[in-house]
Amino acid sequence: MKRFYLYIIILYSTLLLAGCHDSVSPPAEPEPQPRTEAERTVIVYIAADNSLSGSVTRDTTEMVRGKNQIPEDVNFFVYIDDRKMPAIYELSAKSGMQLWKQYKEEQCSTDSLTMLSVLRDIEHMFPARHYGLSMWSHATGWAPRRNTFGKDENRGINATGMPEEMEIPVLRDVLAHLPKFDYIFFDACFMQCIEVAYELRGVTDWLIGSPAEIPGPGAPYDRIIGALCRSDVEGIVRGYDTAYPSTYSGHYYSGVLLSCIDCSKLEALAEATGRLLTPFFMERSEPSTSGFQPYSTTIDKYTYQFDMCTTMRRLLTEKEDDYTAWLEVFDQAVPLRTFSSTLTWFAVTSTVSRVYDPACYGGVSMFVPLSSYDVYGLNDKFRETSWYAATGWQATGW
Repeated sequence: MKRFYLYIIILYSTLLLAGCHDSVSPPAEPEPQPRTEAERTVIVYIAADNSLSGSVTRDTTEMVRGKNQIPEDVNFFVYIDDRKMPAIYELSAKSGMQLWKQYKEEQCSTDSLTMLSVLRDIEHMFPARHYGLSMWSHATGWAPRRNTFGKDENRGINATGMPEEMEIPVLRDVLAHLPKFDYIFFDACFMQCIEVAYELRGVTDWLIGSPAEIPGPGAPYDRIIGALCRSDVEGIVRGYDTAYPSTYSGHYYSGVLLSCIDCSKLEALAEATGRLLTPFFMERSEPSTSGFQPYSTTIDKYTYQFDMCTTMRRLLTEKEDDYTAWLEVFDQAVPLRTFSSTLTWFAVTSTVSRVYDPACYGGVSMFVPLSSYDVYGLNDKFRETSWYAATGWQATGW
């Protein structure tokens, strides 16, 4: 009898323990902890859910080829949103390109909350004393609602069913929630314009990019990855510039235009420019643009971009001292600008793709209001820019 009771007790205890075991969840995996603070974290943000998706592999291959240029005290991350699910990869000299985070759902990479979430995740988990950012996509400069930065064509995400772009004030607001960047490098067309630079002057020390279209292959990352890791803005420009002219996949690319902008000097440039430029446009005057260096000739989208230096030179032809004084301020704000030995650049939107006057080349574009732009709304949109207000354009009636 005792044996029977003992058997019942053991059986009951076994069933009770089994039931308890089934009701207890396994211990959760510990949350990953941020790394020790590094010297620098570099982020390459690739918004390629568009016609550029086929170029991603080429550029990431270049990055892997240049991985030995990444110091141990630098974190290097690549966010990729192409025709596949978005993901974040870490690149290092030791391990090459390794997946760090795989997103399980599609997302619009030109959406402000998406971009902020991606950049904050990396910044939080990989803190550093300095940060650098490369922005890779389609782009067309400053004009709101006219294909500004980035293009995301995922119709399943975008409510409008049309490609989503990010306007520059929105980009500014996103980046303002992050530590200030040493540099922002736009590996994208038309982004080196004074209106973009002035809008972003508070979120980065330097801006690097092209006032015109860039070649299809874009930046040669195997040549510039070390400069990206050092925040060497001159090294980024020089390394990019020396890659052209060149032939990629049977296509000839004659050249690229580049410059770097010291954002700390932009307010002085705005004051000097407005004082000398706006008198030519009072009461909606419209000086001839003959001799201005255009960066595109497709009138319905791009003709508003003229070289800043060439424009000021032509307007101040009879005021040599004024131009010399202005140029001194400009040179401090734009200490480096390059063009290829061919004096040309890759262009699809322009019948003009040659630097007419190398001595006056500025490497930064600017908007010049014209009555012909009223139909496209460009003059109205120009009034919304910070550059418009800072340079006193409102006094001209434009």
